[in-house]
Amino acid sequence: MLFVGEGWGKSAAAYGYANRSIGRGWRTLVVQFVKGAAWNPSEREAARTLGIEWPTFTRGLTWAQAHPERLGAEAWGLGRDAIRDGSYGLVVLDEITHAIASGWVDEREVVDALTARAATTSVILTGRTASRRVRAAADTVTKFELAKHREKRGILG
Repeated sequence: MLFVGEGWGKSAAAYGYANRSIGRGWRTLVVQFVKGAAWNPSEREAARTLGIEWPTFTRGLTWAQAHPERLGAEAWGLGRDAIRDGSYGLVVLDEITHAIASGWVDEREVVDALTARAATTSVILTGRTASRRVRAAADTVTKFELAKHREKRGILG
């Protein structure tokens, strides 16, 4: 599944699926490619309480680090292995489309991993934009559209 678009709620929707997954007894992993430990701490802690694996790769935002490509490679390595090995029922790759667009993760590797994933593993990718190849590799694509947001009053965007 691919959750894409300018609207807010893509990550939250993916976390909801992670909760459903763990409720079914599936081993579940959330890998964040942009947000570090300081972002979404309540969601991460709640998920860990439920048994969802949620590693962190940096304290802050990935793009603010000295070598974001290293963090992207580390996160992708963990996600790729989880997709391949078949021991996870769900793998969430949060904001991976940003990591692809920024050159931290190779698009071809992601598409290859999705098409060769274990039959017992579902994958959710999130991000604002996604290439045609990534969209084509996804079984389901849901577009999130921002219709209104109280914080968007011309100050930030």
